[in-house]
Amino acid sequence: MRIAAALTLSVSVWLSAHAASARELKVAFGQEKAPYLWVENGQVKGIEFDIVKAALAAAGDTLTAGILPNRRVTIVLAENDFDMVTGMQMHQAGEAFYSDDYLTYANFAITRKDRAIRLGKLADIFSHSVAIWQNAWEDLNLSIIRPAGPAGLDYTEFPSQYRQTRFFWAGRADINIIDRNIFTWYSRQMAAEIDTTPEVEFHNILPTVRVRAAFRSPRDRDDFNAGLKRLRARGDYEKIFDKYGLTSPNS
Repeated sequence: MRIAAALTLSVSVWLSAHAASARELKVAFGQEKAPYLWVENGQVKGIEFDIVKAALAAAGDTLTAGILPNRRVTIVLAENDFDMVTGMQMHQAGEAFYSDDYLTYANFAITRKDRAIRLGKLADIFSHSVAIWQNAWEDLNLSIIRPAGPAGLDYTEFPSQYRQTRFFWAGRADINIIDRNIFTWYSRQMAAEIDTTPEVEFHNILPTVRVRAAFRSPRDRDDFNAGLKRLRARGDYEKIFDKYGLTSPNS
């Protein structure tokens, strides 16, 4: 009985101490990234949000989400407005404590099969009309391939990947360069309004993009990494994708 009582006391003390150290973190997310993140009726939803929330919860922490323009997310950590920012490459948020990769974007050049477009390398896209996400020229460092820049090309960047995908399905672009899950998600959303039945081809000519979170505190970073490892070890990471009818590129 004394041993059991001692164990109960020990666990209670640990839980009390852990609860006392738990924090509510202010977390910045970028806009317009369904199915990874969107706001519906004032509620933040999506794969990225669920992963971040679950990884923090594993350490007993909670979050308050701030949805910001994508370009602003990279600078708010330095302004001390947030404890954590998401969707970062190493060093993108400046001096900070960077987590392990928590999300992978699998980008493809997508074409309609009936157009019989052959793409063997990334430079081949410049011979066609292209729809792509905002800032993609910089993100993909396309100036290495074409130093003259996008001037003179049939090349359109979109702040909204819903509009980007609709532009493609309307036949206004030969190639849609986009993450596969984003394309699948938006194609489902607009299927009642526009024909999304033509068969497509996924050309694997782009690198995957793995993103991290950046923190002001190394302890918060370490807690997040530990929570992320637990999600993956228990299979909960893949279950988050399953919830949205999609597949993790890491599966």
